[in-house]
Amino acid sequence: MNRNLERRRDFVGSLIFVFFVLFLVVGGYFVTKYLTSEDQKSQIKKQEANKIKVDADKDFIYFENETPITQDPEIVHKDIVINIINTDTLNEILKKENDEIRASVKKISESEIDKSREILYDEDDVFYARERNYASIESSKYISIIVIDGEFNCYTGSTITGVKTYNFSLSNGKQLSNQTVLGYNNLTIDDVKNKVAEKLNADQADFGEENTINIEETLNSITIDNAALYYNRTGKLLIRVIVKTSQESYNDTIELN
Repeated sequence: MNRNLERRRDFVGSLIFVFFVLFLVVGGYFVTKYLTSEDQKSQIKKQEANKIKVDADKDFIYFENETPITQDPEIVHKDIVINIINTDTLNEILKKENDEIRASVKKISESEIDKSREILYDEDDVFYARERNYASIESSKYISIIVIDGEFNCYTGSTITGVKTYNFSLSNGKQLSNQTVLGYNNLTIDDVKNKVAEKLNADQADFGEENTINIEETLNSITIDNAALYYNRTGKLLIRVIVKTSQESYNDTIELN
């Protein structure tokens, strides 16, 4: 009897020990997951982000050499700096493009004016200038940069001429090609064009007969290399499209997944 009693006690003791260990493991997991302060979570995220930054004290995207060109409409020429490892070549390309944009400015006072046309914007003495605007969007996995190009003239104001994007992985800082981005989302460039066509066909009904969307020309301008794909803050994949019409082209955003 004593031996059986001892064995039973040993068995019960073993069960209690196992349950105690499980309690510590499971309890520790939930404490770590749910009771970690927001400051600690923020600090961990910051440390992870700093691994792919060139300068840990600066944002992923920042600007230098800002020069106001006009106030109405507001045009500012500035150099973008992508603060991510292994982007030296891309930063040099963008800097060269920005130098060309800066050099495009022509003044009214130094230009030959078409006196038959009304000058609508003359306060800043700018006859013509190329424009470039930027937007950067950070989601949980990616950071996307949207570059929107345009032109200004004193007769008509600003018009958009092009858009391009750059996407980076926040896990390793690697720049993602459009082929890679589409692959992550199980899409092809034909899938993208089909979704764009669906959106434009639906929009045509709202435009009416006075302004016809040139769907074929718009789709032909989209290729695997130049498609302006990017992620929004929730991780959804979108595309920016310059839509061709019988009147003025316009900039549209279409969700792809």
